[in-house]
Amino acid sequence: MDYTALAQRHAVAIIAIALFVVPSIAALAWRLAARRRRASGATIIAAALAAAVLGAAVFIGIATRIAHGTAFSSADQRLVDAVRDGTPAVLARGFAVLTHLGDPWLLTTLCALMCVALLVTRRFGLAVYLAAVTGVGGLLNQALKAMMRRDRPTGSTVPLPESFAFPSGHTFGSMVCYGMCAYVLLRLAPTRRDPLIVALACFIVLAIGTSRVVLGVHFPGDVLGGFASGGAWLAACIGAAEWVRQRRARALSD
Repeated sequence: MDYTALAQRHAVAIIAIALFVVPSIAALAWRLAARRRRASGATIIAAALAAAVLGAAVFIGIATRIAHGTAFSSADQRLVDAVRDGTPAVLARGFAVLTHLGDPWLLTTLCALMCVALLVTRRFGLAVYLAAVTGVGGLLNQALKAMMRRDRPTGSTVPLPESFAFPSGHTFGSMVCYGMCAYVLLRLAPTRRDPLIVALACFIVLAIGTSRVVLGVHFPGDVLGGFASGGAWLAACIGAAEWVRQRRARALSD
């Protein structure tokens, strides 16, 4: 099967599935789980650990393929060309706007505002933890980029950033920032709004990742690597937060 021809011919359908079907499924799954019963702390921690291990494994798998030859990179280039050529110009212009939702300055501002809101509501520990997770996450992404030193794709429709390509910084940063903000809201917001929070966070992160491929500034492998590494870091941090939370709850009940 010619995957590049398939991607070019059905680029709009693939993008629509990624941006609308996946968040809808995530929101529905969250709602069904909430209707049955609220997940126990042990279940949340186990799920976070599993997600962290899976994300790390996917990242290592992609990084290994990139490091051990040019075949994967050649396929990546053909795929990014196919997606870019198969995306209508009006849709590409929309993604050129959406991609700025993952700009570092915007992510930093969003996290800073969330921290301020937490401080005002006297959630001091959660504010410090949010700042630490997102700050260290940014440093981790830069370290991974410096370790892999992968060049950007050719044929981009916009000026290429000067940083290395793998893993995608916009994808990694948006996964961690929007994911942590969603986690905070899920802890503090009314339960009936939880599916909306889950769906919106998924949509934003997927839209940012898709935009990087449509604009040609990242290979699909870069975006998948950003999702995998950012997701692993996010899951590990959420699991650690829930572990501490459960220990405190048990200590207060004793």
